[in-house]
Amino acid sequence: MDLHRLNVFVTAAQYLSFTEAAKQLHIAQPSVSHDIAELEKELGAKLFLRTKAGIALTPAGAVFISEAYKMISIAQGARQKIEKLAAAESGELRIGFVSEQMAEPIAPFLKRFHEGHPTVSMTFNSYTSIAVSRRIQSNEVDLGLGRRESLVRHEDVDWMHLYEDPFYLAVPEGHRLAGAGAATLEAVKDETILIMSAEANPGFYELVQRLCLTHGHTPLLNATSNDRIATIMMARIGMGIALLTKQFLGVYNFPDIKLIPLAEKDAFHDVGVAWNKRAANPLVEPFLKELQDCLLAFPITI
Repeated sequence: MDLHRLNVFVTAAQYLSFTEAAKQLHIAQPSVSHDIAELEKELGAKLFLRTKAGIALTPAGAVFISEAYKMISIAQGARQKIEKLAAAESGELRIGFVSEQMAEPIAPFLKRFHEGHPTVSMTFNSYTSIAVSRRIQSNEVDLGLGRRESLVRHEDVDWMHLYEDPFYLAVPEGHRLAGAGAATLEAVKDETILIMSAEANPGFYELVQRLCLTHGHTPLLNATSNDRIATIMMARIGMGIALLTKQFLGVYNFPDIKLIPLAEKDAFHDVGVAWNKRAANPLVEPFLKELQDCLLAFPITI
């Protein structure tokens, strides 16, 4: 059934006037009369009563109007789905990440997505947590990988959890905790905790402060470094003990550093992907859907 004729019919039924329908549809009135006549011929029933006062729906027309609305809605929905699908098979997906260690656990998924969508261009750029957050809000990146505390700082930003990255203490060889299987924050309350500065990594700085205060301790912080490797170096020479995460520490092997997990159950990063809910890139939705399906089948454990 012709969608154009259905639109002509429902417009004429709405205004009960062929003249007004023609005006609303920007077509000639004879075209409206012709389309209605052809539709009536196709259905084998009169849809309008024509009188000197105007037109009115016949009983058949009154029944058909609801069906016409349904058919138009279905057709429009199908068109939108096809357009969305077509858009999702091409274009560019811009991904920003805070560190390569955070992105590493989903590298296999990214490979599969690329193989399944070869016409989709994927670009990757590394930024600070603040820069990723700002670029999500300004739509300069479509998806951001990082910590929830750093990226979800605006009401328009949504979030999908990927995995938990637990905190570890990095202590120098010979330290009293070097042989411990785990340690509590209580056990290190008098130690100097080495972390990056608030300027270099404000999200992490705030997270460590909050974690310690939650467990009743005001941390003794040395937050003078601007890099994780620099923080580890400070621990190696005995300036304190570094507090970092397993995902970062796992890619390095320092023979003079011992890694001790924190025992507190809330001592972890919530790592995931963030995006702007108001963003218009049609690639974001299918990417997130496939990522969610992948996580359900293969949860990430660090």
